[in-house]
Amino acid sequence: MRRAKLNAILVVMLLAGPVAVFAQSSLDPGQLPESTTFYLAWHGTPSIDARKANSLLATWDDADFGSVRAAIIEAMMSSSADSAKAKAALTKDQLSQYASLLDNEIVFGYIVNPNQVKSSEAGHESQKNPWNGMFLVYDHTGKEATLARLLLQVRMNEKDPAKISAATIAGISAIKTERKDGATFWADDGKYTLVASEPAVFEKISAWTKHATPEAATLSQTAAYREAGELLKGGLMEFFFHFPNIIDRNWDTSVMGFRLRPLIQSLKLEAVHSIAGRLALEGARTRFQGAILGHTSTGSIFDIWDEGGTSPSSWQFITANTVSYQEWRVNLLGIYALIKRALQSTVGAGQPSPVDFVETQAATRLGMPLPDAIGLFSGEFATLQPSSTLDSAKQVYVVGIREKVATLKLLRTGLAERVTGDRSEGDTTFLRMSEGGMASAAGTASRKYYHLAVSSGVIVASARDESMREILASAKTTHGENTLVPPAWQKAREQFPKTINGLSFFDFQRIDWTAAKERWIAESRKAPTSKGTQPEAAHDAFANALKDLNPRVFPRHLHMTASASWKDARGMHVDGWIE
Repeated sequence: MRRAKLNAILVVMLLAGPVAVFAQSSLDPGQLPESTTFYLAWHGTPSIDARKANSLLATWDDADFGSVRAAIIEAMMSSSADSAKAKAALTKDQLSQYASLLDNEIVFGYIVNPNQVKSSEAGHESQKNPWNGMFLVYDHTGKEATLARLLLQVRMNEKDPAKISAATIAGISAIKTERKDGATFWADDGKYTLVASEPAVFEKISAWTKHATPEAATLSQTAAYREAGELLKGGLMEFFFHFPNIIDRNWDTSVMGFRLRPLIQSLKLEAVHSIAGRLALEGARTRFQGAILGHTSTGSIFDIWDEGGTSPSSWQFITANTVSYQEWRVNLLGIYALIKRALQSTVGAGQPSPVDFVETQAATRLGMPLPDAIGLFSGEFATLQPSSTLDSAKQVYVVGIREKVATLKLLRTGLAERVTGDRSEGDTTFLRMSEGGMASAAGTASRKYYHLAVSSGVIVASARDESMREILASAKTTHGENTLVPPAWQKAREQFPKTINGLSFFDFQRIDWTAAKERWIAESRKAPTSKGTQPEAAHDAFANALKDLNPRVFPRHLHMTASASWKDARGMHVDGWIE
């Protein structure tokens, strides 16, 4: 399937305007063939009333946000154009018309080769005739003319005209479009438009739209789909990635000398059953829920994530001025073991692993074994923004550590050439770190510095010394009793599981949007761009949008975002919303 054709349809999802009602469709992704590896289902544009009630969509529809909407369209047009001809051909009015295609349901996905053979011979054959299981199904009810115009637009913009002929698949008259990268079949079957590159896939999706797939052979009957059932109950959009179908592929090949099958086996990807999620409107909220589901036993790819806790150590640094907070915890030693095992699997028995060389060099440089150095860090990372104008220079970073003395020794040894200041005040050691030399316009060297405070359990860092010290001064001795945490954040925290390994908040009401706009405009004038490039066109579009933007549009509709992640016996989960 032509990638540009898919992008033209999917990207306008962001640009959809208000319509009267939700589109109704009888398509059920759960009834897709069990050999479906992936699908993304868009369930139609919400009604006008739903859009007005929803904070995010009300912001998008607000007249004061019009300059940004226009800039996004202009940037998309400039970045997606293949030529000057294509850029001139696609107007904003046309793109607005194409956005109405999102009134109806679209399902895009991939079906694996049902005749795939696991062997090296099959691998050679697949290189000659690569399988392309992509498909798209669209309910074109009331959109026939607009869809025809889009198809014509895509064909007009192609540099190399495709060969078009008639074909019949499963008794359906189709249009076969042949290009250098393969063929695509396009047909209207009842109220649906079907697109696929493989005749076998075309037959399967045609049967699916007619509810002719045997129940026992549907995706809903697989264990992975049933496990993800709670995440696949409608909303605006849902997606599902069936991992076992990936594991069953032929991996008896090598890439740049690395054997793929041992690598895949070492990662124990079979522990992952699926990746699933959905986007839904819940009144004023726009909510996203997702998960990587499977067996989280030690030794699997789930070792990447930490088990979590009830209150992160960085929670104590939230102050009355904090406008945003993001925290996540990973299992650093688990990640290291996973990488080491994967690299070792790519070499023969008894041969040295690439990690052996890295460990030897690291031990010499750091003065301790690499696993010991990694183990000094708890795996917690956090960022806090105290600036009401979202000044990145004032942002504060927090890194969790397990042992202060050993961590200080590691920093002083490993970054000796960058430490330009080192002093202690009470139980805290302050370091001044140089990021490195940078050439200035005058041809002289300038340096950017970071200020670090190393204390019990954490490293606090910022480009501004005063920002770092302000955070330290307000820290609470008991993490769970920080009374400066906004009540709305505390209330949102209570809606997530008790044990989490990630937490994030952003308060739209605490931002000085007028001052933030002025700073963004000043920074956009300094941003370098290359003349005649698409990034320059996009940059100019957003610079103009900022000038016309009424910053009050954000606090008018938006209050806060909140999200959290956690790991349990079923997998890794994430839940969050904007309201």
